[in-house]
Amino acid sequence: MGQKCGELHAASMRRMRRVMKCMGMLPICQNLFAKVFCNVVLVITVGFSSCWRFSFDYDFDYDFLNDHFSSTIDLTNFGALVASHFIIVMELLWGNRSRDVDSQLQEIHFQMIAHLGTPVNTVRIRGYCNAIYGSLIIRWLIFCLMTVHNNRALTYYALYSEIVLMARFSEFTLYCAVILFLYHELVLGASNVVKELEKTRFELWSIRLLSLEKLPKLQRIHCSLWQSIRCLERYFQLSLITLLMKFFIDISALPYWLYLSKIQHTEVSIQHYVALDEVIKILEIVVPCYICTQCEAMQRKLRSMFYTITTDRRNGQLNAALRRLNLQLSQEKCQFSAGGLVDINTEMLGKFIFGTISYIVVCIQFSINLRASNSSKLASSSTPSAHI
Repeated sequence: MGQKCGELHAASMRRMRRVMKCMGMLPICQNLFAKVFCNVVLVITVGFSSCWRFSFDYDFDYDFLNDHFSSTIDLTNFGALVASHFIIVMELLWGNRSRDVDSQLQEIHFQMIAHLGTPVNTVRIRGYCNAIYGSLIIRWLIFCLMTVHNNRALTYYALYSEIVLMARFSEFTLYCAVILFLYHELVLGASNVVKELEKTRFELWSIRLLSLEKLPKLQRIHCSLWQSIRCLERYFQLSLITLLMKFFIDISALPYWLYLSKIQHTEVSIQHYVALDEVIKILEIVVPCYICTQCEAMQRKLRSMFYTITTDRRNGQLNAALRRLNLQLSQEKCQFSAGGLVDINTEMLGKFIFGTISYIVVCIQFSINLRASNSSKLASSSTPSAHI
């Protein structure tokens, strides 16, 4: 059992745990001294970055003294970045439930192998996780290279916090990929159960009973999978909603900075940095929303598989087992939520993108009106008054 459980963890989350420990997001060992040390490093990092940022001892790409709208967006963006970094690391240090989530997922994987007869195959989950790890490394490299190419103090001081945020959200994406893998295995095991029910239709009752006993086992496995999703939501209770709010602010503000750099004719490297940062943040949101939607589709496929069974429906024991299973599948839906506030799926992604587009248009329109108002005031103040 331990060997099979270790295969799932090694294929999915082990590398992310090591990366987080190297970054100081997780303590090297689970004791109070290591947690306090990571907490001190967090306070020093966030405090040093905040003190430098609010000293305003650096160059701005806009008129900080007169353009109050741009300065408000700038400081709000930095405040959201620091607050997100602090909340994420504090939740990992003092509210870490990763062991509970990992143990539940590993136990579900073992139950599928033992009770449903699904083969031990981690090729699919390795492919999912390798793609997510590769995407994360590419985004880190692009972000670091553009920061170095831009060569500005503002981007250097935000680099570490941005990397921490991407690592935490990629951890959620990895867990969603593990859930999707388990749903694939569950659907495969359920199809085998349906085939057994069809094959043993005219067999002896003792042989028929062996196939019927797999329905309650399938029901218990799905219940455990649903409970693991709820445990995963508690593990990301504060981080996920904080990250979504931070990405919403970034995706809304970055096009405004791109527009501002265009009209002020700033360096091309700044425009490239802003554009690539926007693409990275959008990709960060799209991938987990797509995976969560696929999980919902797999759960609906599993439900329809048993809802449409017509074989031997005169059997009272089979009908009772199918009714219980269908009732559970209709109530325990595979939906991921961020703190119980929003569901993570493609529908939320559409609303998210529509909301950011609306805020982008509002910010640009407000900036145009503000500049026109300032220029008219400047023109009226510079015009000499007529002689009486």
